[in-house]
Amino acid sequence: MSTPADIVSKLADVQKRLFDLPDDAFEEKYKLLNEQDQLREVASGYAGMVDSERSDEELLRELASKRQQMKSIEGKRIDLVVQAGSGGASTGEMGNLGGVQINKGIEDAHGLPAIKARIGVIKGTLRDRGVEFPDAT
Repeated sequence: MSTPADIVSKLADVQKRLFDLPDDAFEEKYKLLNEQDQLREVASGYAGMVDSERSDEELLRELASKRQQMKSIEGKRIDLVVQAGSGGASTGEMGNLGGVQINKGIEDAHGLPAIKARIGVIKGTLRDRGVEFPDAT
């Protein structure tokens, strides 16, 4: 059975081999990408095991940190209400639609979906242990 360190090492090796391949090595790239996907799947299984070995306090600190990151990213969004009231080209349905797309781009660029997913995992782990945690404010 591979250890987490083995998986990380194998992932790094696959990444290096992918990088070293010529642009037209499609078959080799396909095989390496499949291997990479399999290794990532194994690695994701270790993530849950790692959480089970962490203390409640560590998980609560990480939860607070992830919530701060989430707030910071959400603060970078465009305020659609203010933009709609400003007149000009951004008003109306198309302006709102564009703003929504820009906000999604901001969130994706800063990794908000992954942060929200991690918050869910931490909360689930704490809930399973019967640990109370503060609501997000």
